[in-house]
Amino acid sequence: MAELLHIATRKSALAQAQTTLVAEAIVSANPGLAYELVPMTTEGDRRLDKSLASFGGKGVFIKELEVALLEGRADIAVHSLKDMPAEVMPEFKLAAVLKREDPRDAFIARGGVDGVKFMDLPSGARIGTGSIRRVVQLKSLRPDLEYVPIRGNIQTRLSKLEELDGVVLAAAGLKRMGLAGLVTEFFSTEQMLPASGQGILAIETLSSVGQCEGDCPKQSLADILSRVNDADTNCIAVAEMAYLKALNAGCQFPVASFAEFADGSRTLKIRGIYWDEGCQRLIRAAAESASGFDGESLERRLQNARALGIRLAERIRESI
Repeated sequence: MAELLHIATRKSALAQAQTTLVAEAIVSANPGLAYELVPMTTEGDRRLDKSLASFGGKGVFIKELEVALLEGRADIAVHSLKDMPAEVMPEFKLAAVLKREDPRDAFIARGGVDGVKFMDLPSGARIGTGSIRRVVQLKSLRPDLEYVPIRGNIQTRLSKLEELDGVVLAAAGLKRMGLAGLVTEFFSTEQMLPASGQGILAIETLSSVGQCEGDCPKQSLADILSRVNDADTNCIAVAEMAYLKALNAGCQFPVASFAEFADGSRTLKIRGIYWDEGCQRLIRAAAESASGFDGESLERRLQNARALGIRLAERIRESI
């Protein structure tokens, strides 16, 4: 009988589709392994009438899944990295990430793919988004539009097109749900910097996984997950989340970072934004690694990536 991996996931259609992608990748890389999803509803899913910043921020999407790990009801939990706090609690660890999907934000106009493009919208058009990060950047492009807060799953947000002129959503979620054909246009990362971790699926475990002596309760869960971990995306994830942690920023702050190995080089580059409320200005900064990431151990590469994210945060602070 195959060893069974219990995987905690949110109940939404998108979350389960994304978790299934992760699960299939794990069993494909580990013959003889099977999986079972453990769906649950989080506080963030239940309280759709309030903004995330008003009742706890990003952690409201992962708390119930972490409890399942602590109680032994799940072996791993799968999250969208952008929904995770900049630093997980000591009891847990980010064990692996899959290769990043399209990190961009997407604009869907009323009329879908044939709708009016964002820059061509008439003044006063109403655009729906649940992200203050998006709002401050959209305002820098089109200050003459009205930005309406919306929350809920993808289908709920798309239904708002009956009363709005357009909505802005993450491209990764749309693609994973087979809805990319609805997109009117994709924002470039120069127009709109994605949320830190956007497009990255993360696997969380107890921090004690891989530290047992003698007969481990699971055939080396750490080894199982290492076979699906994408090293480049891992470096990108660590850099982006280190930036958030260094700024002590959560979803209530209009901040973002985007790291990439650009132009086929092995030099990691990162860009960040920060909205200075006092001066009402959007601060931008960039940094890049002093040396390439070839020939280094993964541990060393992650250390360099973390240092890069912190360096970017320092440059932002110098401009505040």
